[in-house]
Amino acid sequence: MNPRDLSHGRALIAGSNSVEVMDVAEHLVAHGWPEPVVVKTPHIAVERLRSRTNPFTLAVLLINQSDPETSAAIDMCEHIGCPVIVINGDGSKKRAGQVVSLSRPFIDTDLDQALRTLGLLTR
Repeated sequence: MNPRDLSHGRALIAGSNSVEVMDVAEHLVAHGWPEPVVVKTPHIAVERLRSRTNPFTLAVLLINQSDPETSAAIDMCEHIGCPVIVINGDGSKKRAGQVVSLSRPFIDTDLDQALRTLGLLTR
């Protein structure tokens, strides 16, 4: 599998649990990503994803799956071709190379596997 070019990669993390968001952000930075953009709500995530001037290479959604805006954020990611990791997501939304779901609790190796599945990590 050839990894995607991350030289200009940007990640968006959406979540309200500051500890969980910080853990994911630190994990991405440890893998060479620049500091991710962090938002608290799915509505703000959709707004940020719509911005075409500086697109995201990855979105990690740690937000309430019952909120319709979360589904809108996943749909926006798919529309713009931004791979997404959905925590506690609906398994039916999985799409090879585009949408990966993880369940809580998750650990670093779970995130690594999700990144590999999306072609964003080779080691």
